[in-house]
Amino acid sequence: RRVDRELLVRKLGIELMVPLRWRNETLGMVLLGEKITGTEFTSEDVALLNNLGSQMGVSLQNALLLRDRVKVARIEEELNLAHQIQQTFLNGEIPPLPRCEVHAVNLPSRQVGGDYYDVVPTPDGSFLVAIADVAGKGVPAALLSSMLQAALRTQARSVESPAEILRNINALVYRSTAVHQFATFFLARVSPDGRRMAYANAGHNWPAVLRKNGEREWLKTGGTILGIMEDVAMEEGVLSLTAGDVLVFYTDGISEATNAEGELYTEDRLIDFVAALPPALNPEAIAVSILREIERHLGRLEAQDDRTLVVLRVQEAARDGIVTDEPREEVAAL
Repeated sequence: RRVDRELLVRKLGIELMVPLRWRNETLGMVLLGEKITGTEFTSEDVALLNNLGSQMGVSLQNALLLRDRVKVARIEEELNLAHQIQQTFLNGEIPPLPRCEVHAVNLPSRQVGGDYYDVVPTPDGSFLVAIADVAGKGVPAALLSSMLQAALRTQARSVESPAEILRNINALVYRSTAVHQFATFFLARVSPDGRRMAYANAGHNWPAVLRKNGEREWLKTGGTILGIMEDVAMEEGVLSLTAGDVLVFYTDGISEATNAEGELYTEDRLIDFVAALPPALNPEAIAVSILREIERHLGRLEAQDDRTLVVLRVQEAARDGIVTDEPREEVAAL
């Protein structure tokens, strides 16, 4: 602007401004004062300085691009490390469980996701099943999910009640995270004989129980999501389990998968699909079938959210406490 030019000339003694340009974009300016010789800048001087300015603009742009590439490479390296760490605690082998078989799978929509699941055996023979969905994506969400895992495993041996564990985790999340960070969390404890399950649902998608006789039940009992309020009320539900029962735990990347027409897959559709599967399928085959169905629903679209799925099946108990395996069907790779 004219005022700016007058300021530069009058206050700073600037005689000539040479733009540093790259592809019609001005990256900066070189400000020149009076020549040592005291003479004025000639047209030849201006032409030479403009050429030098163009070359300096190219060099400056290359330096900026190199800086950005180094920054991107560093971020990629950090994300790869975060992905490896996350997959280590998400894809660990699930140990043999009394009278139950469990299969879990996690498919992040990005390099690092915000979903979390866990299966934690305890010394008394019972085991915990957990599934959670952390708000957001990327490294912050992954850090919070790792905090949830640590908090759960710390309490697994000493606190029996799922509702009390979730109240304790809520207090930790509330005190230790930013305002915008929160998580939904479903936690259940299955008894050593596999016949009873206590659970609490902190705002998570309702898991479903599909009985061998065709009955269905949604697991809703619990309270609000974790991290919003310091003190939360958390109720606890109790469920009787019988041989052949199938429990499906999932995150909203499954139930809210959206196709090109904007149609959600929905919880009811998910459970209708599982109910129609052959009754002899083991949890891994059920999970593979569900994920294939979600891919079919998505069509040409990519998943926009993490997909996490845990399937539990209560097995038949034979004499002397030995668990008998029911017939399995071959499971093809996804």
